[in-house]
Amino acid sequence: MSQEDLKRFREAVAAFNRRDRGAWLEFYDPGFVNVPPRDWPESAVIQGPEATWDFYVASQEPWEDSTFEVGELIDAGGKVVAEQRAQVRGKGSGAGVAWSYWHVVTLRNGKAVRSEWFTDRAEALESAGLQP
Repeated sequence: MSQEDLKRFREAVAAFNRRDRGAWLEFYDPGFVNVPPRDWPESAVIQGPEATWDFYVASQEPWEDSTFEVGELIDAGGKVVAEQRAQVRGKGSGAGVAWSYWHVVTLRNGKAVRSEWFTDRAEALESAGLQP
């Protein structure tokens, strides 16, 4: 994996934070598949980047602010393992919540073809073929 792929991953996160759908979609292959975390109520596999965008945006509706940052970022040879985190606040309650998930993105020809989400770093590393 090249530094360019890691840079493009960060750019995709920044595009989502701006809600720039067009820039975000540039990172994704038309056959992209998204696998949400098992513990989410809506955990069915999502087919296609457009459907994934809609899912991601809808999942942020309860929060006043949902600006995500990339924490640890690991090159896993054709995959990116990234901690994505945010401090969000509920629109209705005002309660602050620490949001943190591990994201494993498989790339082919510079485009994301699959992503899987995990609550646990070790599980994400194992999924990417790395030792925790």
